Amino acid sequence: MTATLVGVTPISVGAAATAVGMTATAVRMAPIPLEDTTLRGVDLLRTLAVLLTALLLSATATASAWTLVDCPPEVVKTWAPQERSLRTAKPGAPLYLPKPFPKTREEVLEDYLYDFQRLMKDTPPASLPKEAATVQEGIRKGTLRYEVLRIVNWSPTRCLKERRLDAYHLIRVFDGRGGGELTRSVLDESGRLTVITSTLEDGRNLRPPAEELRSVVSRFKVQGRDPQYVTTFGTLRCGNTTPCLAFRDAGRVYLVSYEGNLFEVDPKGRRLELGKEIGTPEMNEPIVKALGPEGRLVSLGGRVFTTARKVKG
Repeated sequence: MTATLVGVTPISVGAAATAVGMTATAVRMAPIPLEDTTLRGVDLLRTLAVLLTALLLSATATASAWTLVDCPPEVVKTWAPQERSLRTAKPGAPLYLPKPFPKTREEVLEDYLYDFQRLMKDTPPASLPKEAATVQEGIRKGTLRYEVLRIVNWSPTRCLKERRLDAYHLIRVFDGRGGGELTRSVLDESGRLTVITSTLEDGRNLRPPAEELRSVVSRFKVQGRDPQYVTTFGTLRCGNTTPCLAFRDAGRVYLVSYEGNLFEVDPKGRRLELGKEIGTPEMNEPIVKALGPEGRLVSLGGRVFTTARKVKG
């Protein structure tokens, strides 16, 4: 799956974390493997900088959403000014959205249709992928069907200063006449479009979390509750267009990869800090070697990572 994201000139992690004013364009990102089990030659810090450049281009999780780590209080207190700016923006202003921080499916789709057409108008045609033109034509003719899924953010982008990113809204766009999925788009929590289109390669269906959990329970003979889709970073890649299913039960936490493999996360296990204990190939190598082929590194939010092990089914 290749994603076309709203992008800006590449910037550092620190600059991306604090950037406020930006001009939207469309860029083509090289596909990143969903699971890279070696990581020995991967620089997580450099890869994260690229993702931040692409994702932090715009500026409230539901009660049922859950995470394993909290963002530092000194970071949380920096979110309020940006939220106020988004909520009070007037029509025509760069930050304006019809439904800032959308809660319902209808509000999400209202923001999506507004921002999609804004980007199509402001972006040179040569910079847009063909999928965007197909969607634009479907919007004009009223022939599209949509499904909306909430993706809880467990990636390092969740605990950044001046921008709240507890979750994303994944929009699956279908041809209302033929029924096939045309593309996937992503809104950040504020309602701003961050992924314009994603080129589908495997066509895997994404069922509602509760339905997906019933299938997992049947296949792996485990118990579970509180299912939610999540995006993570590490050697278990759960993208915001290719999310993993997270669920828990009796002190256990599980992740189901996009490919359908089950991993168990120790909620009280070892915590690793990005930039201090992992992140560069030199830091990663001994940790990955100790994990073995069944182990994965998984982000929990902010700079915190932990380990997970594959469950045999």
